[in-house]
Amino acid sequence: MKKVLFLAALSITCAFSFAQVTLQSLVKPGTKLIYAVEAGEEKYDFVVTIKALTPALIFDWDMTNYVNANGTLTHTATAMQSANTMYNLFAPGKKTLGDDQISVWLSKNTFAELKKQGTGTMMKMNVGETPRKMGIDGESKELKILVNGEKETIDEQMAVELDDAGQAKKTDTYFTFYNSAKMPVIIRMKNDFYIQLKEIKTK
Repeated sequence: MKKVLFLAALSITCAFSFAQVTLQSLVKPGTKLIYAVEAGEEKYDFVVTIKALTPALIFDWDMTNYVNANGTLTHTATAMQSANTMYNLFAPGKKTLGDDQISVWLSKNTFAELKKQGTGTMMKMNVGETPRKMGIDGESKELKILVNGEKETIDEQMAVELDDAGQAKKTDTYFTFYNSAKMPVIIRMKNDFYIQLKEIKTK
């Protein structure tokens, strides 16, 4: 009987150790999103500090591989609604993105179109690139990250490049995002580099 109770307690402890969290409750002004980056042979962190979510996203950013590699990105309200171009090439200083550009987030329209399985949506994976048809690949999955130093899980959805028939292409290009229309944060991305959200800090 004691062994049964011990195993039950252990199972409960493990469940709490990897409890699923909602980004809507975590991401607010002051929250830090810390991404691990691999670019060629370089490995460093990309730190996003949220300054505002409404009426449009504003965040400070910092790259740990170079001194003074930091800046501020401001989005427009139009971009948050309909932008389909990902902005991934960061230059130091303050910058306001165009209405078609968005960074670290998906626009509401892009999220909605991606969720229509089998149809996909045209996106530019970076400024100046040719648009690609991106679409959902499989069911959402849980990804383990750290939240204020504790192990948690979040709900992650993958998007890959599709061919004209709506089938996944055999390429290395993909991205994943938090599976919520209210907080469609980019979680991982592979496109000539690799980036993954590894920690969220709210304090």
